[in-house]
Amino acid sequence: MKNKLSALKIIFIIWLLLYPTLSFSEPFVVLEYRGHSAKEQIETDNVFLNDLNYSSKHIVLKNETLSDIMLDYYGTKSFNNNILSLAIVHFNKNAFVRNNPNYLYSGKKLYLPSINEIRNLIIKKNKKIDSKNKYNSPSSSQIYFFGG
Repeated sequence: MKNKLSALKIIFIIWLLLYPTLSFSEPFVVLEYRGHSAKEQIETDNVFLNDLNYSSKHIVLKNETLSDIMLDYYGTKSFNNNILSLAIVHFNKNAFVRNNPNYLYSGKKLYLPSINEIRNLIIKKNKKIDSKNKYNSPSSSQIYFFGG
């Protein structure tokens, strides 16, 4: 009987070693979340947020990316970087290869648009809308998103 039990133990151990996917342990994933507190304030030292008409200029240095420039001037928390990069490309078409924000010429002078200029790129104002068609027009039924 003891031989039978020890033989079963050996078979069970061999089975666990040969078939590790059938063992009793299961993998798990730990996700980290950097939550944003509701008490966090918007960057108060950002000149672009304090004055919506503020714009600036920047000379592109060697090995400098558009992301670096946007981080230095606009910050990260308050703006959608995709929209911001497209707006900068729109105002500086000669500073980019084929209007691609990933290919920036060094030595070029970039115009960094104000928040109001970016807003005017996104929202088209049609002055010819009469008052009774104002709410039925396609532009008034759209939802616009600003910020990040």
